[in-house]
Amino acid sequence: MKVFRMEKNERESPPTPPLNSLGLFEPYVHEGKKITEVARFNPVAVFLSGFIPPLIGSVAAIAIALIFHNDEISNYNWQCGRARLPSLSRIINLPVERTFWQLFLLFHVPIRIVELTTGFSRYKRLRNVNYPRVWLYEISRYAYFYLGLAELFFLAALSIVGERENIRYHVIFFYVFGLCGIGFFIANIFCHAHSLYYLNPYGRLSYYLKILFASLYILSVPILMASFFLYWKKCITWAYDVFAICEYTGVFLNICFHGCAFFDIRYKVTFSVRIVEKAEEDEEKNSVPVKH
Repeated sequence: MKVFRMEKNERESPPTPPLNSLGLFEPYVHEGKKITEVARFNPVAVFLSGFIPPLIGSVAAIAIALIFHNDEISNYNWQCGRARLPSLSRIINLPVERTFWQLFLLFHVPIRIVELTTGFSRYKRLRNVNYPRVWLYEISRYAYFYLGLAELFFLAALSIVGERENIRYHVIFFYVFGLCGIGFFIANIFCHAHSLYYLNPYGRLSYYLKILFASLYILSVPILMASFFLYWKKCITWAYDVFAICEYTGVFLNICFHGCAFFDIRYKVTFSVRIVEKAEEDEEKNSVPVKH
């Protein structure tokens, strides 16, 4: 059984000023700084704006391609016989599918950056102080942040640079995206296990779902590579269909893993936009009293 103890800065409640008529904090002074809250966002709404668009874009691109443009997708010079299912790269090479894919996936990138920044900061503050290998935790925390950024970068890169622009770069971006995703999953799970994120009511559910989705994602990699090899080197036609299914599955497993963020921020995070400026002397004297 894991035992958690909160750090000192987590036990002490931060200053809590009264709310105004808009439900925002009244301007207050703290440690010589005047803090004015100008906006507050529901964390679930922020999560959905980063989760729903890539889901819609992926489903729409694949569905439109398979239902309406099957002939166009299959109109390739197949080396080892015509396969029934196209690869994801060929799907997003078509004009309509490409539009859906780029519009919705690129739209969610800024939201994901906000989520990564929030997670990076909270993993530091919510570390389980009973875990002795702080250096390993910090390495994992930085890996979580930078591999997450790299995953987003290469996702955007493979979406913009398709097969018709430069097939070599597209393939490189695709595989680096997958590797960064695996590294991000492992770092995320490790930090989750050794932080207060692990606590109930949703911490353990999120933890086990992350392990499930990451394991399935990793297990799909050798199947994907083997099926690709069997088609292009051994000319086994059905192997390309397996390859395509692995690609589709990988996309949705990636989305599902990131969807676990819902349990990590629900009732735990508030996204607030505040202006912080140096307080004048008279403002410090007449500041709104805050509760501790």
